[in-house]
Amino acid sequence: MGRKMGDGSRENRPELDRWHLLFDALCNRSGDYDNARLGSDYCSRLGRRGEAHFETAVRNLRNWRSGRHIPRRRNFMILTELLDVARDPELLARWNALYARAREMEEGGSGDDQDGDPADAVFVPAVLPAAAVPTPVLRRFDGRSVLAGLALFCCGVVAAELYRAAPWHWFYAVQKPPLIVWRPHVSLMVGESLVIHGERGDCGKPPPDWEYVLTRLPISRIGTFSDGGIVRRNSNFCRGETPARAVTFTAGKPGVEELLVLGDVMRVTVAEPAS
Repeated sequence: MGRKMGDGSRENRPELDRWHLLFDALCNRSGDYDNARLGSDYCSRLGRRGEAHFETAVRNLRNWRSGRHIPRRRNFMILTELLDVARDPELLARWNALYARAREMEEGGSGDDQDGDPADAVFVPAVLPAAAVPTPVLRRFDGRSVLAGLALFCCGVVAAELYRAAPWHWFYAVQKPPLIVWRPHVSLMVGESLVIHGERGDCGKPPPDWEYVLTRLPISRIGTFSDGGIVRRNSNFCRGETPARAVTFTAGKPGVEELLVLGDVMRVTVAEPAS
């Protein structure tokens, strides 16, 4: 069931001219800052279970909120239901209009689906009309064409082997960033800073930039977050270590706070420095 969005009056509605900006604003207004709860509801709506489906859902939500991709129509309707957009007819009209315009702009309005979920992809082979099918023509054997085709084939094989070797792993192997360990309970003194978490990208690949990670972090009343640079962290999904963007917490004032950091609940305790 969709979560209630609160008052849908014009005073509270973000007047935004792009669908992904409106979508991001509605997610923030419903409390879905880090996509964890919305991703879980999205998987439940599709009847999917397991970490792989959840990771895919969260990755799609990130892409949709950032404007990198536009959801398929079926996924768009699910988001409409989960965010309870239909509760406000005026908001629903704007939501639908901005989505239609975004679909037209995506790939020149070809209607190609750009989600990151391969389970929903459908391949439709192109069929040429009968009049457009080229008629075979007898051609003289040309050795240069054969050599060119062979060279192209060899380049394809080399490119495939390079991709399988994952050269981005070499970079991180040479740099060898520090390994961080996630801890559910953290204690600091006022003014002290500590790396408390890390946001990974796709397994083995470079992590997202800090500007993106910052949008997924909560607001703390006892401290601030900052970029901790490139680190390594263990991931059950990746079955081992993978590069990550470190999140550093700097204690500002004494107190105890529970924070939802990148989908994990953390308890942070800040004390006055010992005199």
